[in-house]
Amino acid sequence: MPRLKYTVAQQIASMKSHGVSFALCDEDAAAEFLTSRTYFFKLKAFENNFERVGDRYTGLDFAYLKDLSTIDFHLRTLLSYCCLNIEHALKVRFNRLIMDDPAEDGYDVVHRFDPDGEFRFHGDYRHSRYHHSVYTEGLLRKYFDDPAVWNLWETVDFSTLCRLYQSYIDSRGMKDNSTNLFRSVRILRNAASHGNCLIIGIRKDIRPTRYVKNCLSELDRLTGSNTTPLYSSLRRYPLVHDFASVLCAFLILVDSPGIRSDAAKQLEEFSRRLCARYDYAGMKEAPMLAAVVGSLGVLCDVVSGYLITHADDYAGNRILHTSPVHRKSEDRGQAGSGRSRLYALGDTGATCRVR
Repeated sequence: MPRLKYTVAQQIASMKSHGVSFALCDEDAAAEFLTSRTYFFKLKAFENNFERVGDRYTGLDFAYLKDLSTIDFHLRTLLSYCCLNIEHALKVRFNRLIMDDPAEDGYDVVHRFDPDGEFRFHGDYRHSRYHHSVYTEGLLRKYFDDPAVWNLWETVDFSTLCRLYQSYIDSRGMKDNSTNLFRSVRILRNAASHGNCLIIGIRKDIRPTRYVKNCLSELDRLTGSNTTPLYSSLRRYPLVHDFASVLCAFLILVDSPGIRSDAAKQLEEFSRRLCARYDYAGMKEAPMLAAVVGSLGVLCDVVSGYLITHADDYAGNRILHTSPVHRKSEDRGQAGSGRSRLYALGDTGATCRVR
């Protein structure tokens, strides 16, 4: 059955009937917020963070929904910043590999990836992968009868870029630890770009990417922090796992000191904003929200602390700033001195030694 359209007054009445209180934010202010700042369907998503008794929420005030919607906006803004810089940094890394590869002319990699020529453009948008845009039209018409890789990555989406990069490093017998994190980066990048609500009380048993734990262990070693309590959240809450993956991918890929410094400031600001108005991390009536907010705050604090304290020496770190390696070289490294430490690579069970 179709759901009825509610006026703002009916929306407030519906929330009240389900136990939402208006003690911290009165009904007039709530009506104004629902009229000019957001909309009912989007705001209701944040109710899932709170427990119910029957069909009524416990301990839920409209002010929490209002504040969580603002925090969620700041989270999407932070993720957009990190993911856009991850995407650019991946192109820079890819370009560096291509430039250093005497056997690659920039076209062979595209021909291997796209043997049927699906990404070629012959002037007809109706039978093309591409949509008309003034920002790409000149590029497509000039280069895309047979695009080189540096042409192609200017037009494809992040998912295709990741597959293109994976295709190249596989063809060269290489491994890049950052590729283990691409799926989570893609999911959160798309969600943030499309304005999806993120802090919406999703719990799902997942298998964490092992390289995330390796990065967190290395962060603990370097900063004196203890992220071990986060491991249960990594297994239970997709947002915590994917957010951690984005931050690890950012550390691994992004070289720019200025961008890393800006990211540290944004992480600090977001961490402060999480519980600036209400102590979500201590809410007994919302244990899922408490776990997620607490975990996000710890991740922000640990990563921002690392970015600040290791602003000048990060490039030498073999876990948090790993580079692509040839699989044969990796195998030789594993056969070397027993004094080196083992770190797992992704979900494959393969390992590399870090001295």
